[in-house]
Amino acid sequence: MRNIKEHANRLVQVLKSQPDEERKKGLEALYSLAVNALQKSPPDADTALYIINNAKALRIPFQGLDYLKAEAFLSLGRQAEALEYLKEELRWFPDHVQAQALLEQLGGVVRNTPGALDTTSFSALYQVIKPFTMVGDKRLQALYTHTRRILQSGLAGNVVECGVAGGGTSGLLAALLGEMAPQNMRLFCCDSFSGMPDPTAHDKHNGQEANDTGWGAGTCSAPESSVQSLCEQLGVLDRITIVKGYFEDTLPAWKDIIGPIALLHADGDWYSSTKAIFENLYDQVLPGAYIQVDDYGYWEGCRLALDEFFAARNMAVKLYPIDATGVYFFKPE
Repeated sequence: MRNIKEHANRLVQVLKSQPDEERKKGLEALYSLAVNALQKSPPDADTALYIINNAKALRIPFQGLDYLKAEAFLSLGRQAEALEYLKEELRWFPDHVQAQALLEQLGGVVRNTPGALDTTSFSALYQVIKPFTMVGDKRLQALYTHTRRILQSGLAGNVVECGVAGGGTSGLLAALLGEMAPQNMRLFCCDSFSGMPDPTAHDKHNGQEANDTGWGAGTCSAPESSVQSLCEQLGVLDRITIVKGYFEDTLPAWKDIIGPIALLHADGDWYSSTKAIFENLYDQVLPGAYIQVDDYGYWEGCRLALDEFFAARNMAVKLYPIDATGVYFFKPE
């Protein structure tokens, strides 16, 4: 299958310099190559994933691509990852009947329109936001619990989320702002809304390069309408401000607008993204504020960026583990 992989890689390299219309035509060819790999007996899921990962790096929404990725993961027995890619398919193409049916078959949470929502109950809010997020349950619970504590403390700053994807955690944060915070307290939702940027050599998991894990460039994508529609359902659309673009570009321009920060949710995954978050925003985080870093225990680049940041400032910060992936800490007084 080396020739197929090499062909896919060459095609992507050519398409990266082409306009969107040409990229879409190229995506059709890549999609067909991946379908052919999965239709073999037995299915060649590794080749299919390689092709799809390259296609995702083009950052052009294409119906069926994430559904096909879910099928490839299922053939490898990786159901949890298949569920996440079905959700990613439905963020862009909510009318994809096959994706919705497979999601339900696998026991995934199906989107619904909530009625009156009791945000004092984590379980009630969880049922609404879960289809919109890839964040693990323990990290959602931690974010919910500590956001309530920060808001109850009266810390006078805004809330910032760097890494929005489908918008589930933004919905959680905005709902709590709507219930507990003064009207002028806002949530800034920072994301490219076109998927992850290119990883660096630092970005690995257990020594495996990010683009080879299935979670590389162009993944974790969703349109702005995903977080907007969720916040509209929750009645808190007026609480959010969308900041679109890569953190290295947007945060230097937005940090003065954002102002003091009472809570920072850093879900940037990569080394350069995490570095940009802390270099641009940490000095605006108020003493005693809550900071959650979602990928410290998973992505080596994320961990390195945060460790380097602390070392450069000669800071001794106690990190509290949430699960195998996430950590949190409070900014020292």
